[in-house]
Amino acid sequence: MAHSDSVNPDLIPIVENKFILTKSMNRRYAKITYRKFHSKWQIATLIASIVLFAIGFVFVFLRLPIPFAAFILVGLYVFFMSWFGYLYQAAVNYSQMRLYCGNPVEMHVIFFSKFFRVVGSKDNYDFLYSQINDVIDLDDMLILTVSGKGIITHEQVIDKKALSDEQQKKIYNLIYKKYGI
Repeated sequence: MAHSDSVNPDLIPIVENKFILTKSMNRRYAKITYRKFHSKWQIATLIASIVLFAIGFVFVFLRLPIPFAAFILVGLYVFFMSWFGYLYQAAVNYSQMRLYCGNPVEMHVIFFSKFFRVVGSKDNYDFLYSQINDVIDLDDMLILTVSGKGIITHEQVIDKKALSDEQQKKIYNLIYKKYGI
């Protein structure tokens, strides 16, 4: 009886992206995604900060220093957290990734014909290309935003410097052409 050693073509890796995610890469990723996905919120908090500052200065004319200080401090907090809160987010994210990926944070992403896999020290996570709803293409990195039923939005950094031009073209073909993103 003949034995067939056929391999599922969907499980043959097309491109692998292995790299060390540095703190500065993570901070840059956080800044770009934070500003992109929170721009409306940032405008609203800027207006709220201005209103809080204006109310605070009204208390100067009423010679009430405690309400003045309270409104100015709250206004400063709202302003700085809405415009620079990504720094806190980046630090927390990086700490969590150290627990998941180790120290240094070694990222390993494998691209297959129908999905990409994020390989971790404890688990692997597979994402269909059809679940990608945004791609941020920068000079040195690609950020894939994945959403879907039962998935909290996941953003995956791809280090383009760790890929050859041919590998980058293969990834673009998988993401852009095959799934129409």
